[in-house]
Amino acid sequence: MIDIHDNGSYELTAVEKEELFSIRDTFNTNLIEIMKETNQNQANIDLSLVWQETNNLEVLYEQLSDLKKCLDSFRPFEPNMLKNYIEATEVQYTYDSNRIEGNSLTLAETEQVIRKGLTIGGKPLNDHLEAINHQQAIHYIRELAQQNIELSEREVKNIHAIVLKSIMDSEAGAYRKVPVYILNNEGHRHDFPQPYLVPKLMEDFFIFFNENKDKLHPVAMASHLHQKLVNIHPFIDGNGRTSRLVMNLFLIQNGYPIAIIDSETSKRKIYYSILADYQSEKSDSSKPFELFIAQKVKESLFEQLNFFSQDITDEGLKKGYYFFKKIEPYLKG
Repeated sequence: MIDIHDNGSYELTAVEKEELFSIRDTFNTNLIEIMKETNQNQANIDLSLVWQETNNLEVLYEQLSDLKKCLDSFRPFEPNMLKNYIEATEVQYTYDSNRIEGNSLTLAETEQVIRKGLTIGGKPLNDHLEAINHQQAIHYIRELAQQNIELSEREVKNIHAIVLKSIMDSEAGAYRKVPVYILNNEGHRHDFPQPYLVPKLMEDFFIFFNENKDKLHPVAMASHLHQKLVNIHPFIDGNGRTSRLVMNLFLIQNGYPIAIIDSETSKRKIYYSILADYQSEKSDSSKPFELFIAQKVKESLFEQLNFFSQDITDEGLKKGYYFFKKIEPYLKG
């Protein structure tokens, strides 16, 4: 249900099957050596040796397309591995996205709330509801992707309604009717558009989307969706979480993994700073935020490739030819 892009691979020739077997053997030997060196019982290949760090967006988008092609070569993913990966990712994403907005639950507490239905003593009810709602919102965007339902005003409002469910029911899924502002890192006030402008700005938002969704690189389009929606701030609350969910909906629909923005204080400040620069019109360019999101997607692709490349089921051993051929020159031995 989650793996919406069934298979980017093709039937291998006998020679390619032999190549794959040989490269996989070298790959496993490399992993064992890394585990010995680090005294760990698991290891990852440093994929930045193959797809090197860059701040050139054009090059980075080419890398992301190539990395997606690598990931596609492992589809369809082994069901149990996919389930485990999705569950862990969703907990991490829910924790980080909510913590960015001030939620006090730890990662472990977030998992207890959304996986076991536990109540954490001493923590606010709203913090529990935010975790539950965000988890439900992730499931909702996955269903939209599975059903090939395109982003629309209705779906943005539906996502927001889930985010604020039982927290601000009267405002859930409804555009705000009052002015809103935030204080940036320097303590300066930033006012968002007046409420009477919101419907027209959202109309422009979807015009931009429909005109550019097939022109821009999917990761670029995803970053624009996030950036523009936050800049409009159409809702009284929950704009950040909704914007990140909308961004990730588009990424999932295009076969890319969820981009998780780290909530650790210093990294969160970088995220806020880039958004603030755009919002305060210190820069007329969206490129810094595009670069930020593209690098987050690249991190997620690296993580998924390292995870699914270690599938040693009978079917798993037949997959990943494109990926393994790409990394072969960088393997030792």
